Amino acid sequence: MDKPIKRAELFSTAAREGGRLALDLLDGWGEVLTAFKKGARPAPPLGPKTSGWVRPPNSLPEAAFLDACTRCDDCVKACPHFVLRKAGPECGPRMLGTPVLVPRENPCQLCDGLPCAEACGTGAIMKLLPGVRPRLAPAVVDAARCYMSKGQPCDYCVKACPEVPKAIRAERPGAPALVDEAACTGCGRCVMICPTEAVSPGAPA
Repeated sequence: MDKPIKRAELFSTAAREGGRLALDLLDGWGEVLTAFKKGARPAPPLGPKTSGWVRPPNSLPEAAFLDACTRCDDCVKACPHFVLRKAGPECGPRMLGTPVLVPRENPCQLCDGLPCAEACGTGAIMKLLPGVRPRLAPAVVDAARCYMSKGQPCDYCVKACPEVPKAIRAERPGAPALVDEAACTGCGRCVMICPTEAVSPGAPA
C-alpha cells in the first residue's frame, strides 16, 4: 500500500514543480527573444497547398526573380513588420528558400524606402525610383464569392483599402466589388479582411 502524502509534502512538491515550469517557460521565451534579435521571423511553413502567396513588392517577374534570387534571407531579415517568410522544402527545390508573403495572413505595409529592396543585393527585388510607389500585383475579386454580388451589402474591402481615392469599390448590391488595377498597389489589406475570401492577391507574373 502506498504511503499517504502529507499535506506539507503535497504543497512543497506543487511549489517545486511550479517553479520548474516557470523556469522552463522563461527559457523558452529567452529562445524566442534571441531568435528575434538574430533576425528570425517566426511564421508557419508555406506548404505546396498554400494559396495566395506573392513575392515582395517590386519583385522581378517570376522567372527572372527565381534566376536572380540567391536565397540569402537578407530581405526577410530587413522586413520590419515580419511579413516576409522563406518558402520551405514542401514547396519544391525551385522555390526553396525564396521570400514570399501571404496577404490573407499579413498584408504588405509598403514601407517607406522599401527595406526589403534596399537589402536585396541582386536586384531580384528592385529598388524604388524617385517618385514611384512600390507595388505588387493588383487584387482580384471572385464575383461568385462576393457578398455584394449576392445582394448583401458589404464594404469591408473598401474600408480596409488605404488608397485615396479607393482602389476597390463596392458600388451597389447585385454587383461584385471592383478593383481599379491602375490604383491598386496590391498591398493585400482587402484580401485579409474579406469574410468570404472573394478577394485574392494577384498571381506572380
